[in-house]
Amino acid sequence: MEDIIPCAVKDQEVFQRVWQRVMAGRDQASSPVQPGIPGGWEGDVSCQCLEALMRRQGEGLPSECECPGTEETPEAPVQPEPPVQEPGGEPPVQEVPAPEPPSGEDTPAEGLPQEEGPHRGNDLPRLWEEPQPANDRTARLRRHVMDALEGWQFYRHLAKRARGADARTLNGMAAEQHKEARKLAAAYFLLTGLRYWPTELLGAPAIPSYWGALRARYQAEQRQEGAHRLAADDWEDPELLALYAGLAEGCQRRCRQLRGLLEQDMT
Repeated sequence: MEDIIPCAVKDQEVFQRVWQRVMAGRDQASSPVQPGIPGGWEGDVSCQCLEALMRRQGEGLPSECECPGTEETPEAPVQPEPPVQEPGGEPPVQEVPAPEPPSGEDTPAEGLPQEEGPHRGNDLPRLWEEPQPANDRTARLRRHVMDALEGWQFYRHLAKRARGADARTLNGMAAEQHKEARKLAAAYFLLTGLRYWPTELLGAPAIPSYWGALRARYQAEQRQEGAHRLAADDWEDPELLALYAGLAEGCQRRCRQLRGLLEQDMT
């Protein structure tokens, strides 16, 4: 009967004296069992368990004396702490995915200038293709464009046969012929709405000799001057009249330059 009566009921002072004798010279704070609360039963321990505690020299109660539910619960995992931002530092930049392009047709941004340049979105006029009657005034205008481009090609190749000041003069004459061809092509487009620039038909001119080339080109400039003056009679437009007058003067100027090159080489 005594074995089933808790020692705390019999005499709590007996338990205290026994506990003090067991824990003599030991750190009571480090013991898993404290007086008055042994094993979580608040002193309600049997005499057999108390004797077992004495035999273990205060190392703890046997497993059959421990209160159920007093097992140690596993500690919760420690969550990693966020990195501490240093004073004055900038917060880490989070990568944001680029927005997907909107579906559908692309619309130009408001406030942006339109596309510029020689092509302007490939909005070029249609090339001239169909032949026209030989007595047509526009056909003569096309012939003048081709003559100017042939003169440009001839002077460019002839300049490669010359040196020094002669080469610079011939290159300048080639640039002048190219400028005249552009003026004639612009006039043709204003009249017809078609683009005529037959550079793909140009070939390398035959230049058997340098002096012979200067003489042949001098005669070609004279013929073109007469053709420009005759073509001016076909038009009443003041713009075209001024254009042909300037072309005739250009032919006269190049004739003088060609004569000057010959005179320098004769000596």
